[in-house]
Amino acid sequence: MVYTKLIWDVDKVKNMNKNVNSAIQVALSKIWLMVANTSKELAPYQTGNLRRSISVDFMNVQKWFVVVWSPEPYARRREFENYKNPDRKYYIMRWYTTNETKIKDIINQAFNDNLK
Repeated sequence: MVYTKLIWDVDKVKNMNKNVNSAIQVALSKIWLMVANTSKELAPYQTGNLRRSISVDFMNVQKWFVVVWSPEPYARRREFENYKNPDRKYYIMRWYTTNETKIKDIINQAFNDNLK
């Protein structure tokens, strides 16, 4: 019957939507943790406080809102105006170019695992 098939299709779409959301959440969680770790590696180092202070806050993973930050007062200056170590400038922004292929692999893996 057409009615039964329609209910089955709607249920299948709902389940697929849930799996897509799950895949996105898994991928973003892994990516943002990688952002924090890469930022720590690329950050300028003098006392180690900046590297230790970089963290990830999953404000609302359901809405895909994540923040990579540091409470250190000089963290912003070291990111944008690093005269002391210019090769370490943009230590948070450079994470993408450093990990571009890994990011694609994480996204592909998350969708492959959750959409079977």
